[in-house]
Amino acid sequence: MPLLQTQAISKSFGATRALREVSFEADSGRVLALIGENGAGKSTLMKVLSGAHLPDAGTMHLAGEPYQPAGPQDARKAGVAMIYQELNLAPDLSVADNVMLGCEMHALGWLNRHAQNRRVREALTTLGYPDLDLETPVNRLSVGMQQLVEVARALVMNARVIVFDEPTSSLTQNDVTRLFEVIRRLRESQRAVIYISHFLEEVREICDDYAVLRDGEVVGSGILQDVDESQL
Repeated sequence: MPLLQTQAISKSFGATRALREVSFEADSGRVLALIGENGAGKSTLMKVLSGAHLPDAGTMHLAGEPYQPAGPQDARKAGVAMIYQELNLAPDLSVADNVMLGCEMHALGWLNRHAQNRRVREALTTLGYPDLDLETPVNRLSVGMQQLVEVARALVMNARVIVFDEPTSSLTQNDVTRLFEVIRRLRESQRAVIYISHFLEEVREICDDYAVLRDGEVVGSGILQDVDESQL
């Protein structure tokens, strides 16, 4: 059974039909490439997944249960996390405070920093960065390391599906290499990863499966190793 499944999702904005009966599956321990040109419907689909938009028709299931997020917070609680191009961080706060933002831990009315730091460290260890200084303000980190902080926050919130929206658009090559290692670790931890990109060389390197969106419809899907680039 796929971890996340959409069936015939449709969404219109006035006379513009942004999504037309979109169906796809994302499996635990695999990376799904969502490929499409600008205007193909990728952003609208991600907003449906994240609860920012309600679909006009169709259904979604998460771990076999109906998935109908009423908003982004609902989606995060269910275990679906979005990593956008524009990172959602508090730049003057520390790594630890950013990772725990919105899910702080308290004991007897006091912030339990010891428990929080332990949880943050566990998330960073999963991602391969156990020694990252938790007290460093995130504005002192590279864009790639700030992205890592966002992913760690998703793990702390028990994300089962993590969606990356054009994640390499502002990264250096070193940061891209780091990101791909993080995604491999997410795959090993049996999360489902959705990777939105129009760079086929990246898709070939990091993804297992693919779905191609064109004019709001899925026009092709399958296992990447079974197709050549002319089909993508």
